[in-house]
Amino acid sequence: MKRKGEMSMTLISIQNIYPGMVLKEDVYSRLGGLLYKKGTILKEQDQEILFAFGVTHIQIIDEKKDKEKMKISRNTKKEEEIHNQSNSQELIFQENYNRAFYLVAQILRSAQGKPQIPLIELRNSIQPILDYTIKNPKVLLTLHRFENLNKYEIVHALSVGMLSYSIANWLGMDQSKWTQLALAGVLHDIGMSRIPNQILDKKTSLDYYEREEVKKHTVYGYQMLKGIKGLNEGAILAVLQHHERNDGSGYPLQLKQEQIHTYSKIIAIADVFHAMISKRSYRERIPIFSVLEQLLEDSFGKLDPKIVQTFVRMLSQITIGKRVILNNGLEGTILFISANHPTRPLIQVNDQIINLETETNLFVKEIIV
Repeated sequence: MKRKGEMSMTLISIQNIYPGMVLKEDVYSRLGGLLYKKGTILKEQDQEILFAFGVTHIQIIDEKKDKEKMKISRNTKKEEEIHNQSNSQELIFQENYNRAFYLVAQILRSAQGKPQIPLIELRNSIQPILDYTIKNPKVLLTLHRFENLNKYEIVHALSVGMLSYSIANWLGMDQSKWTQLALAGVLHDIGMSRIPNQILDKKTSLDYYEREEVKKHTVYGYQMLKGIKGLNEGAILAVLQHHERNDGSGYPLQLKQEQIHTYSKIIAIADVFHAMISKRSYRERIPIFSVLEQLLEDSFGKLDPKIVQTFVRMLSQITIGKRVILNNGLEGTILFISANHPTRPLIQVNDQIINLETETNLFVKEIIV
């Protein structure tokens, strides 16, 4: 029986939703990431976003049953009240992220033909989530919550953009360069749209010729973006060079160290980091601190050591005070990050202090944010 004052709710198929409906409950992706908070008023593009994240049904407030109590209307003050109640920073970020997700999906889809990239619209769309990232860098620890195995390329694009923007800030680069880096990060894999689907969707290992075809995505992307007004030379070169490595082992031109643009070096690190912390169809997510350790190893010859060290130091500092789960199942709090060993923090578990620098058999399996 419905309690007094409790609003009625209706389970409804995504196919039947329309703008103005109000969510009764939080909506999560199939992987557990929060997409919308309860009280959100649905907009036209939300249907496609929910489809993309694999949501089939949602709980909405039943306007008919609660007409007298709720008086929900797009033209009433009550609707503004509901909107304001859910207008937290996190909710605003999520809504901005969803809009950016929708736009990037459109851009990548249109890139399969002759691309018309709305660069100004893209810049305006991603700027709010970039600003939020600078003020709330802990969001970089929870990028996995946006996971969607069917739309990995979109989530990856936005995540690389957010990471690249943050790295530029941490390096002390001129702020005028941050957004260019973010745009390059979002568009770095746009050339993948020119790779045949039978290769991209292949479930088994690629053969030599297929791998060589995939490598061409950097050149395709460069050709697609070259000459577009609003992208500077560094951003366009980053699309071409983000798989180049300092020792010349990368592609497509086997460039070395000083031949590789700084933007390319930054996006390379953001690209590798997000790819490794992401769950894929063929493997689980790799723990963040394990990925940071791998980046430090790759900084000897492959990735730029200064950028890697800055990224690892700054990102690990964000984890201080966060609850974590160790690989032995113990749960604790990060107390201290050593400058010499930033991936091996000091953990407090109840009354015990565990130093991961000396307890080498232990590592942080999960960060609870």
